[in-house]
Amino acid sequence: MNYKDFIEHRLSIVNKSSEEVPFILNTIQDKFLIQDYSPWIAILKARQQGFSSLILAMFTADFILKDNSRSVIIADIADNAMELLDRVKRFLKSYEERMGLKIPLKYNSRYELFNESTNARYTIGTADNYDFGRSKTITNLHLSEFAFYQNSEKILASALQAVVPDGRAIIETTANGFNFFKNFWNECERGERTFKPLFYPASAFYSPEFLERKKQELKQLFDQEYPESAEMAFITSGDSYFDKQALQVYLKNVKEPIQNGLATI
Repeated sequence: MNYKDFIEHRLSIVNKSSEEVPFILNTIQDKFLIQDYSPWIAILKARQQGFSSLILAMFTADFILKDNSRSVIIADIADNAMELLDRVKRFLKSYEERMGLKIPLKYNSRYELFNESTNARYTIGTADNYDFGRSKTITNLHLSEFAFYQNSEKILASALQAVVPDGRAIIETTANGFNFFKNFWNECERGERTFKPLFYPASAFYSPEFLERKKQELKQLFDQEYPESAEMAFITSGDSYFDKQALQVYLKNVKEPIQNGLATI
């Protein structure tokens, strides 16, 4: 499916000025969809770059058009789960308004939508239930703010086993220190996981002027909210035994090795 064409011509979104406008992909959303996309992806990012909205919109397209699909979103807490599903409902309403038709929803609850014409489901859950998804057959899986789950390893094991062979699984999160996700990310980088690791720095989305203003506002917290590298994201976020400012100094002053590999005698 051409998700870019579907999203930009059929969906609307509420922008940061609280105005409803056509959903035109921003530069980083466009890059992800056109250049970086893979069925199994782990996204580590700076704040508010638009990945959640894009993933929700992609799954919405499948919910409307793909027979027997099941899209599942797992959020870190209940409030965020409700907010994500509300965005999906807003996408569906904008589709109906722009296309001049009605999607036949058999039911529309706080946690699930069912499209009677395609037999498709859109389900929302939270990380409080680490068995969520175990008994389902999942076409699309989105683990939102995964680094903040309390039972991240159990949820990952449970939900991934329900994803169909040709399905997709997208982990999308900001960093939260040196926890399970940090180990998971390292394994992805070493090729020990099936997920493709993608880091999107703040400068890939925000202007230098914006970042300079945020640096003045946030001071020591700036690198946590708007990191320029995956290493910086992990060091400056979450709880740490070591002093975070000292770690940043060491990271910025680290030098490349003179020689790679083992020395020979």
